[in-house]
Amino acid sequence: MKQITANFQSQKLCYKFAAATFVFFGIQGLVSLGGALEMVFLDVPSPIQYTAGRSFHLNISVLWILLGITGGVYYFFSQEAEREIYSTKLINISFWFLILTLIVILGSLLLGFNDGREYLEAAQPLKLAVLVGCLVLFYNLVRTYMSCSVPKTRGTLVGIISGCLSLIVFYLPNILSYAHPTIEEIFKFWYIHLWEEMSMELIGAGLMSALLIAATGVKRQTLEKIIYLDMMLIAGAGILATGHHYYWIGVPSIWLWIGGIFSAIQAVPVLLLLLSVIKTMNTEYFSRLLPREKITMALVASSVFYHIFGASMLGLIMSYPNINRYTHGTYIVSAHSHLALFGVFGFLVLAICFYIFFTGFQLKHRDYLLCWLAVAVLNSGLIIMSLALLVAGWLQAYLLGLEGLSITEVNALIRPYLIIRVLGGFVFSLGSSVLAWVIVKNAWHYREVFFAAGSQTNNREVQKLNCLRLKMREMTSKNKEIEKLLYKVKSQRELLAGIRKLFRQKKKE
Repeated sequence: MKQITANFQSQKLCYKFAAATFVFFGIQGLVSLGGALEMVFLDVPSPIQYTAGRSFHLNISVLWILLGITGGVYYFFSQEAEREIYSTKLINISFWFLILTLIVILGSLLLGFNDGREYLEAAQPLKLAVLVGCLVLFYNLVRTYMSCSVPKTRGTLVGIISGCLSLIVFYLPNILSYAHPTIEEIFKFWYIHLWEEMSMELIGAGLMSALLIAATGVKRQTLEKIIYLDMMLIAGAGILATGHHYYWIGVPSIWLWIGGIFSAIQAVPVLLLLLSVIKTMNTEYFSRLLPREKITMALVASSVFYHIFGASMLGLIMSYPNINRYTHGTYIVSAHSHLALFGVFGFLVLAICFYIFFTGFQLKHRDYLLCWLAVAVLNSGLIIMSLALLVAGWLQAYLLGLEGLSITEVNALIRPYLIIRVLGGFVFSLGSSVLAWVIVKNAWHYREVFFAAGSQTNNREVQKLNCLRLKMREMTSKNKEIEKLLYKVKSQRELLAGIRKLFRQKKKE
């Protein structure tokens, strides 16, 4: 096997972010399966109270993604800025601080320390710790951005840094408590909805573009043209589409229509990015990708699929006001949540962390086959779960809203679909466990590299080599374009010679 390598020390420090992300992802799959079982088989004894388990599930589903996003941001921001992150010491501090915060939050929730606000159940000091983690990340990025030599308008950098800023802006109001429940609910949706549909979308657009440039050879120029339009659509649609939640918490009904209309726009950014990739992708290069890149692209493709059909299309249908009045609070919302949060951002973070984790060395063929199996099983489990929840939710909406059945009668009728949901959860947990096991096994083998302390070093020589490598890549790309042009000229000359020969023969005749 090849030794792990990276262009910058900052990128090497991100290996442990990727490894830890897969560990928490595996834990989430197992705990979620236990919660699904408890919902169907109510009399089965459980060591964890249902409320504590639900809070654990909701919080870990956001926090493991935040941990992976942080590692991805440091890795690709360094790559796109073509220099070291301002402080590698802060990267290490950020990692251990986030890990400690995540463990304490999840542990306190299991022990019953619950603040009572959905998705924000952690105690106030722990919420402050999450905010501090975001502030450290943003500070390190800004200092790096201000001193980088690449154009400051580079879309990947702007997308990542603006998304990180919005993480702070939307989380900050949730540190406080509010007497009026409507105000409290509005700020809660700033966190769980706008973090997902604006902040992480902005970061994800920058990270996905950087990943595609690095892994598939997609032309930067085309992605740079589209990424600013994507950012404007993400920001505008993300903020206003949140309105379809507001109607149910006591604000004017106009917000329901605003949310419904702008939800339709949310599919546009990813479609534009997808079309740009298809238009500029070098298919010959794509066919020669290494197994690591192929699995990474499979995870990215999964994310794009669920973004279009699970988050955008299903979200659009659900948020249409005349439909939303029946679907709100049903299992249809649960299906949408799973497809939007894990389907979109979970798969994207897994793709980013997988690419980071396996930088510079190759796994054994058996481990790669296991990774392919895990990707297939994860998708199968998520689809089974979501379809079962959609059917159960549709029955809830119809039987409760139109037929007028009691909640007890409806729960009995939808029970078979909740059992199918459990089966889907088992399949999903199997996939997450296999993937986490492969990662943990390799992380342990290379533990001295993955968890190296690292320090602020002067890497001028490394940066010069990296710049040289980038210039060589550009020259290679230009040489290929010149070769294509020469081939066309040669073809035209041969065609012209043939026409002249034919003309001479006709003239002789």
